[in-house]
Amino acid sequence: YEPDPELGAWVTMLRRLYRTRDLPANQIEKLNEVGFEWVSTRKCGSSFMSRYREVLSKLSEAAEAGVDISKLLIEDEELKKWIIGQRVAYENGNLSESRVQCMDEIPGVDWRRID
Repeated sequence: YEPDPELGAWVTMLRRLYRTRDLPANQIEKLNEVGFEWVSTRKCGSSFMSRYREVLSKLSEAAEAGVDISKLLIEDEELKKWIIGQRVAYENGNLSESRVQCMDEIPGVDWRRID
């Protein structure tokens, strides 16, 4: 977040802790009360980031609801196809480190091994 990098880093940390379920429930509740956005609404021009935000949101919500992610991937072929595409790009050396970090944040999916 360009106007306040420290604030941006703090928000990123909160989102990461939330996704990994390491954020205490009372903090989640307080942040929800003030309308905290758990998924970034910033628009990035790349198709990767656009699709990544959709995938992250869908899988985060599913994980939070206790949905079996492996079953969801079987049912949602487009979702699985996109994740496999990222794995193939990674294996071919065509996935940037920042995108690798994004992929590592997707809950419940070992994207480097998915078939």
